[in-house]
Amino acid sequence: MKQFLVIGGTGVAGTAAIKAIRQHFGADARVTAVWYGRKFEEIAIDGADTVLFGDISSPAIWKQIIGASGRHYDGVFYATAMGEVGFPARMATGEQIEASNVLSFDPLPVIERELGADLIVAYSTFFDLAHQLVTYGAMAHSKAAIEAWTAQPGKSRRVCIRAGAFHSGSSHAIKLLVRRNAAKLAEMDDPILRKHFNGAKASEAVDSLQQAVFDEERTRFGDTHTDEQGLVAAHLRVFTEPAARFVCVCGKRVWLDDQPIAVPA
Repeated sequence: MKQFLVIGGTGVAGTAAIKAIRQHFGADARVTAVWYGRKFEEIAIDGADTVLFGDISSPAIWKQIIGASGRHYDGVFYATAMGEVGFPARMATGEQIEASNVLSFDPLPVIERELGADLIVAYSTFFDLAHQLVTYGAMAHSKAAIEAWTAQPGKSRRVCIRAGAFHSGSSHAIKLLVRRNAAKLAEMDDPILRKHFNGAKASEAVDSLQQAVFDEERTRFGDTHTDEQGLVAAHLRVFTEPAARFVCVCGKRVWLDDQPIAVPA
């Protein structure tokens, strides 16, 4: 029986992971899903056999996971992140990047060390797009750390799903922060920010910048508006392409890459 662990099981990426597991491996696979929020609630996660609540950056959750589902997993999906956003990635301080890594990157080596995971899947974005870099803040550096880690050999098979912009709780939070910081962004010495924020209402500037992201994705990758269907398809490529290291998805288009991306100097 195949056994899987999905960390961030209530999010868009985690939901797609569970759906892909069920589609590819069927009902016999055992899925443990971990989620975290402001307060504990008894919830069910569609497709999960075991649901655990806990902060993955806390040592206590590892005892809970091992106690409930053991140490060995055919696949672990790390679909959670948190860090300061809403400002240009080039302005992120070392302290902000370190704080972002606490949840966004640092648990990945712990998973590989503490669990017997045949496969570890982490998640990145096309954060090197010009219209993403201006608002991705410290998170861009955490995603770059994920990409660099994925490219290195390890005890587990490491895979990174690199996804285009999609609607999620995180993307909504970024939009709110960008809108809140609109006045500051309008004053920055950056041609993209000046174009979208100077003389514009905050809400209009945010919508304009988001559309620019979609336009840049379509120009560069040939598609945009990634949704759950595209994310599920990307997960299925992880299962069907044993040599895949970076699985990219933008809109409905899914392809493989073998090189990590980094935050431009």
